[in-house]
Amino acid sequence: MIKDIRITEVPPQKAMAVREAVANDQIQSKMGEFFGEVMSYMVRNGIQPTGPPFAFYHSYDQNITDMEVGFPCDETKVGEGRVMATTVPGGKIVTATHIGPYDKLIDSYNEMLRWMSERSLRPKKEMWERYLTDPASMEDPEKYVTEMFWPYE
Repeated sequence: MIKDIRITEVPPQKAMAVREAVANDQIQSKMGEFFGEVMSYMVRNGIQPTGPPFAFYHSYDQNITDMEVGFPCDETKVGEGRVMATTVPGGKIVTATHIGPYDKLIDSYNEMLRWMSERSLRPKKEMWERYLTDPASMEDPEKYVTEMFWPYE
């Protein structure tokens, strides 16, 4: 279920993340791996996350998604291995809240597309999500809360 579609402005956000192009059927498993890798680096280097984890989608097609997965922070360091400092862009965006399982996010994105089309807004290719619910501590996927962000032209 999607709620609260609106236009807002967000500031750029420093972050530590892993970026990789992955097969679409491996996104969920790779996200867990990447989040663990980034958090391990942050703990070892005394970097505190300043918000929930995110996934930034640079590009995607039917087979492969180029994604960046990590945590926002006020302080970044050079990184090591696949972990790198990055910035989630700011600017005017369309945002919404998705409540429910991750496999239903596509329905919420389609609703955002309809909403943008009705307002003559052209979505950019990249988009990102923030995960407000930790699946490890919330067993019911119907209660997962995901914030969605989609820049437009």
